[in-house]
Amino acid sequence: MHTGVTGFEKLTEMGAIYPFHGDEMLFTLAILAFFIAFFIFQIGMEARHHKTIIGNFTASPAE
Repeated sequence: MHTGVTGFEKLTEMGAIYPFHGDEMLFTLAILAFFIAFFIFQIGMEARHHKTIIGNFTASPAE
């Protein structure tokens, strides 16, 4: 595999050498949306789980 770069004389003239250049903001927003959706789903799932464990339990004061 050869990149075509033979020296670093024109390093400042070279563009980005990684894939998806310019899509950083799109990927950041996608990850942020996934992060928020995951936590909303997780909080709802844990609330349902705690409800099934505890049920309608009400503590009575100690006598």
